[in-house]
Amino acid sequence: GAIAASGNGAIAEAASDLLRLLHVDGPLLPSNVWMPLVPLLENVLAARYASSAELLSRLRHRGGLGGVAAMSGFGGAQMNGYAHHGDFGQHQQQPHPHQGGFPQPQQQQQPQQQPQGGFYPQAPNYNAAYDAQAAAQPRPAPLMEDPGPCPPNMVEVAFEQPRVGLQNTNNTCYMNTFIQSLFMTNQFVRRIMTFKLKLKKKPSKVDKEDYEFGLKVVELLRRQMTRMSVTKYKHTDIAEILNAFPAEYRSGQQQDVTETIRFVFDKLGGFEQPLIREVFAGELKEQLQCQVCGTVKSRPETFSDLVLSVPKAEVVEKSGVIPTTQSLLDQRLMYELMDESEPVFCETCQAKQRAGKWCEIVSPPAHLCVCLNRFSFDVQAMDMVKEKTPVRVEGTVQIGPFTYSLYFVIVHTGKDATSGHYYAIGHRSEEGPSQGEWMTMDDSQLKAPDMSILLGQVDEKKKDDTPYVLFYRCQQAPKTANVRIPKKLNEEIMREQDARVES
Repeated sequence: GAIAASGNGAIAEAASDLLRLLHVDGPLLPSNVWMPLVPLLENVLAARYASSAELLSRLRHRGGLGGVAAMSGFGGAQMNGYAHHGDFGQHQQQPHPHQGGFPQPQQQQQPQQQPQGGFYPQAPNYNAAYDAQAAAQPRPAPLMEDPGPCPPNMVEVAFEQPRVGLQNTNNTCYMNTFIQSLFMTNQFVRRIMTFKLKLKKKPSKVDKEDYEFGLKVVELLRRQMTRMSVTKYKHTDIAEILNAFPAEYRSGQQQDVTETIRFVFDKLGGFEQPLIREVFAGELKEQLQCQVCGTVKSRPETFSDLVLSVPKAEVVEKSGVIPTTQSLLDQRLMYELMDESEPVFCETCQAKQRAGKWCEIVSPPAHLCVCLNRFSFDVQAMDMVKEKTPVRVEGTVQIGPFTYSLYFVIVHTGKDATSGHYYAIGHRSEEGPSQGEWMTMDDSQLKAPDMSILLGQVDEKKKDDTPYVLFYRCQQAPKTANVRIPKKLNEEIMREQDARVES
């Protein structure tokens, strides 16, 4: 880079060509190798050499950020590999012609050519053609974990399609959809049966209280997962959970499902303990780069859900492009040059300098929980408002070399943030579109889904129905064996269900 910037001669031009060649045909290098070149390319080289302009375009799009070390597993800090994915520029889509109002979603396109190969997910189609195509897509064949023989004190139960609804008890649809999401996640159901919550070392009083409540949550979820696995009835309830949870969960007031998810994950020990760490946790790095000396400062962070900002409806309408989950994810990770009015202190320069920032997912989770941030506080109205922006929920998303398949969506229907209803559309986490039947889970009812909601199609009757929380599973994660339920617990729940009087 320094040679290329040194002058306009043949040697400088050859150095620029060599950089482009290294990016296209050379070994995969992590983003912190390419990132320092961006200011140089933008400010000097791109204007001089066509090869530098091409390299800058590649870096802004998707290239060069896929450095991957050998991967040994999933789950936050336990994973040794790195899946860098931090685009310098947002993936651009051509506006779709439309007659006023929101744009209609684009028709399925061929995967765009990537500079360094790899698979870029196609738009979902949720029909027989899409199912056949998804089944034919090349993907690794992960081996199922070897569970060994079933111990005599356990009962092995096979996973089934959505089979049981949950009764709504005084506006508990938010909790119902969350419990269904856990039940549809095979690895969570299997892992909760043997998970043992541990008390922190040198615990405070609050730590001890959290631990005691956490033990109750583990047992309650263990019983609920068993009940939903073995009941012969079309629906059951979550009364045990509600009676043990704080009073606001029984108040009859609608709660935000994302807050409930984080509350429960925290009581299960969060990413510090194996259950959430192995099933839902990943690691990312927030990166800051000095625009003067190129020093990169990293701040690691473990996450169990990833929040993606949804643009305002009027912005989408004006642009003519419906955002997709992949484009929102890319935007969350992409490089952004911060404003000059917001300098950051650089330890190398020992002064405040202009900086660029981006995010890298360095350890992807086995199951990716995505929250589409639709609710915000309106200062003028002094109230929470809901963005009804249509989003095309793609059947797969890509994080570096890892492909994630959609299996569950929590939908919020309602005009604003303080009212409405939650329901879900999904199937089992380890049954893809060609194997599993999509189902709407609306409290106690199981019925055929309206998939247009996931395609970003605007329907007057469904304009208030917006995808809110998405669950994806990594295709490269090992398959989960059948759940093994403690024999005593299984017998207890069976007796409970046999004694039940259907209303």
